[in-house]
Formats: sequence, C-alpha cells, structure tokens
Amino acid sequence: MDMTGRLIAPEKIGETPEKAQWLTGEGGGAWFYIQQEGENYRIKRFTPEGIMDCDRVFFLKDSEEFNENEPFEMQHISHCAVVRVIQNGVLFVFEWIVE
Repeated sequence: MDMTGRLIAPEKIGETPEKAQWLTGEGGGAWFYIQQEGENYRIKRFTPEGIMDCDRVFFLKDSEEFNENEPFEMQHISHCAVVRVIQNGVLFVFEWIVE
C-alpha cells in the first residue's frame, strides 16, 4: 500500500479504537488514542493498517483541563515522545514519562 502523502483518514481497521483520532502525515499518517489513567494519560498510536506501534504513559504539560470525551484535533508534531492536540482552542502538550 502506497502511504505517501495520505491526507484522508483511512477506515479504522485492526486494533484501532473507535475513538482514535487521525493525524495526517507526509509518510502516511497515524491514528492516536488518548485515555486518562489517574493523573496521567495512556496514548496509543496505530498505523493506517490498524497495528498498534506505540503504547506509552504521558503527563500533561502545563494544564489539567483536557477531556478525552470532548472533541479534539491532533496536531503536528506528534509522535511517541510528545503528542499535541487542540481542544476548545487550547493547545495541550503531552510528554512521555520515561520509565
């Protein structure tokens, strides 16, 4: 499958959760799933083919008002160490808790 410049989100398949959000990428994009765990957040990244390729715990930098159940949009640059989202006009930055 040619993944170059994928702008439109593919169908959610494989392990991709229903609430996962698509982030377009030059190399193909990825699905991100965010779930609160106590004071932190577990963020999983899935390939367009529905394979989980990252599962880590993050802390929310400089804010405590993110609501995983409200609409949000993934932002660049997001990866397995830092994830950025916009919710209600606010930029939220999640940073990986290195264990």
